[in-house]
Amino acid sequence: MKTFAVFGALVMVVGCFASMALADLGSGIDPKADPDRDGLTNAQEYTWGTDPNNPDSDNDGCYDGWEVWYDTHRATTAGTETAIIAKEYHFDANSPVDAGTVADSRQLIQVRDADANKLVNDPDEDGWNNLHEFLVGTDPTNPNTDGDLYTQDSADPDPLVSNGQSSGGGGNGGGGSGIGQAVEFA
Repeated sequence: MKTFAVFGALVMVVGCFASMALADLGSGIDPKADPDRDGLTNAQEYTWGTDPNNPDSDNDGCYDGWEVWYDTHRATTAGTETAIIAKEYHFDANSPVDAGTVADSRQLIQVRDADANKLVNDPDEDGWNNLHEFLVGTDPTNPNTDGDLYTQDSADPDPLVSNGQSSGGGGNGGGGSGIGQAVEFA
């Protein structure tokens, strides 16, 4: 019985390595690789119809992986499963229409975008289009990325760091990293 168990384990280990080796023989492309470093594997690029050798298939300034991530992961209202933005809105890694433009990329914080449009490129209605959110690092599906008192990222002096105050009913936060300082509110 013990010999049979050892033989079975050996067959499973050899089988795993053999299947990995044979998977690459057909096409020569590793489905788990990410040659353009956009956050999508070759298999995911195939599924989404994006270019596995170009991190920004639609040349809109936002990486394909970023667009796919936010199309499939939406911020929800605090304490619920309800997405903040409409489920009908889609980030399309193959169409530059949903990005928008940023007038001056050197001054991104507390500047609203002239072309921010809920149905096209500002689904969370925070005043920043998707390209702006990508450049700053905020969540394009949540108007208050860091979950603080500022209800819109475009009004927050540091939208990636909670200023110690809670908005009480905004999004689920999440935030990121940045340089912030506590702000006192009356």
